[in-house]
Amino acid sequence: MNLLDQFKKIRAFVFDMDGVLTDGTVYVFDSGEQVRRMSIRDGFALQLAVKKGYRVAVISGGHSSGAASRLNKLGITDVFMDVKDKRSVLLQYM
Repeated sequence: MNLLDQFKKIRAFVFDMDGVLTDGTVYVFDSGEQVRRMSIRDGFALQLAVKKGYRVAVISGGHSSGAASRLNKLGITDVFMDVKDKRSVLLQYM
C-alpha cells in the first residue's frame, strides 16, 4: 500500500485553537477584550474538509465566542471551548 492510499483512511480532523488555527497573535483592546488572529486560508481548508464529508472538531482550552462563531460559519459544529482536559474530550469525541 502506498502513502496516498493510507490517507484514504482519514475520516476526521481534530485541532487545538491557539497556535494551530491561530498564529499566536492576540490583540488586546482598551476594553480588555482579547481577539485572536486566524488565517482565511485555514478557514477555506476547514470549510472544504467539511464539504468533502470529513468530521472536523476543535478542542480549545481558551474561550472565544468570536472564534466559535467563525468556526460554526465554516460548517464546524463540533467546537469545544474552555476545556480543561482535552484528552478526555478527544476520547469521548472519538
